[in-house]
Amino acid sequence: MPETLAQGGRMSLGRWVMILVWAIILTLAPGIAGVAVVTAVSVIGDFVFVELATRCDCYEPLLVKTPVAVLAATVVALGTYVLAVRLGERRWPSELAPASAIPGLGFGIILAVLAFGLLMGVLILSGDVVWRSPAIVNWRWALDGSSNGALGGLLLGLAVQGGGARLATQAFGPVVGVALAALLASWLVSFVEELPPLQWVNVALGGAILGLFWLRYGRLWPGLGLSTGWGALSGVVIAGSPMVDGGDTSIYEPGRGHLIAWLRGTGGPENSVPLLAGCVLAVAFLAWRAWKEGRFSDT
Repeated sequence: MPETLAQGGRMSLGRWVMILVWAIILTLAPGIAGVAVVTAVSVIGDFVFVELATRCDCYEPLLVKTPVAVLAATVVALGTYVLAVRLGERRWPSELAPASAIPGLGFGIILAVLAFGLLMGVLILSGDVVWRSPAIVNWRWALDGSSNGALGGLLLGLAVQGGGARLATQAFGPVVGVALAALLASWLVSFVEELPPLQWVNVALGGAILGLFWLRYGRLWPGLGLSTGWGALSGVVIAGSPMVDGGDTSIYEPGRGHLIAWLRGTGGPENSVPLLAGCVLAVAFLAWRAWKEGRFSDT
């Protein structure tokens, strides 16, 4: 399959089917590979790191089990995408060019930190978030949450941008690419867990943001940095396993804020009206910039 999926004009049914099948493969294969690796390494780690902790009579080896598994899964997921593109499109993926990895990831992560910090700042100043004392926080689960959140963000960004926005933009145009990115993000996240309506909309807007990142920069790294950074921060705040042995391990208490329920939402910061407002503004700004740069005139 060539890099340019549509040469203009009306496409045949066979070409539609070919693009659809390829998009499904490229969307799911890296994620499946990553989840398989993180599961396998976690199972092996249950024996290896527990044994190390027993021998040294210390807790530290258990802290690195999930980060090690996530790092291995990240490498495999990215490698799967590269291999799939090489075999399926007969090219090396320029969208994952190593030279742009560090600046692209750094840019996206910085934006994620600023955006998440602004959101949490609004919720804290409004009294919607009550922090727990560090002494009663289970920091192992917080670290696990950060690692798993980072992996989830990376896999989502890779699927939405590489398997959704990129292929749809090349085949059907930028408007369809951004719209498909929004729908794909909401479907992938809601497939894992049932989302309240407000959070579903926020996830869809997040997918549109990733699609617009791809449209503007033509690289996956900035969007991957954004989704990975956001996932890591969200994971450490909510914690990897919110309920363990009947105890809430998050570092804040979701039910203690004084704001009315529709403003707070029941799913934490990602199910809040302030995030909805921020996402709408971000989509509008990115779409305006892409239009000014002539990205929507490309087919």
